[in-house]
Amino acid sequence: MKETATLTIKLLLITAIVAALLGGVNMVTSPIIAKNTEAAFNENMKELLPEADKFEKDGTKLPEPESGVTVDGIYAGMLNDGTIVGYVASAVCGEGYGGDIVVMVGIDSECKVTKAKVTEMSETPGLGAKSQSDWIDQYTGLGQDIQVDKNGSAASAEYKVEAISGATITSKAVTKAVNASLDAARVVIDDNNIPPAEEVQNNENSDQNQVEEGQPSAESETIDSEAEVSQEDSETNREEPADSDEDVEGGAAE
Repeated sequence: MKETATLTIKLLLITAIVAALLGGVNMVTSPIIAKNTEAAFNENMKELLPEADKFEKDGTKLPEPESGVTVDGIYAGMLNDGTIVGYVASAVCGEGYGGDIVVMVGIDSECKVTKAKVTEMSETPGLGAKSQSDWIDQYTGLGQDIQVDKNGSAASAEYKVEAISGATITSKAVTKAVNASLDAARVVIDDNNIPPAEEVQNNENSDQNQVEEGQPSAESETIDSEAEVSQEDSETNREEPADSDEDVEGGAAE
């Protein structure tokens, strides 16, 4: 009985020491792991939207995506002056053959894919794992409602990708995550009223052409308008003393 109690105490002490050591290791390694994870995430965003200088998480309330997929967040890619050039979305689809598939998608201001990347998955090597190969480059330039084409099944679709041979389930899971990302980005783009890049460029070119042709730009028209208002005010001020004199003379005559 006494030996059993002694053994129990020793085991408890050993367990407590091991738990304390594991807790200490976790305290040391957790910040490092978190920092490395954040760095990898930022590198992926830069790869997907290379023209952006920095990224900030967008706070727009997103609609509920269809079942089986979750959009973790939308990040605005911006230039140093704050101009938004696109977005990066991160989505998780739980319908992969081997479980969850995490996909990050770069999206431009016209809600088209700049580049997609599978960052986490447990698919079959040689089959579903090909989703991390150049197969995924098919998504570049595509818009919302992408279909998976297998033996011509989506021949009439505007946007489609060829299924991975022998891994249709993986192909559909990746596509579902990309579509959810595009749908979320569309909500954010509409909420922020971001004009397409071509429209912004055309407006800039139009202003430049007006200046070169000697036509007044919007800014010069504003200045001219302010000058006219100032001139009218000046003329009004000069007329006011005359009105005052007339009132005095009229009173004298009466």
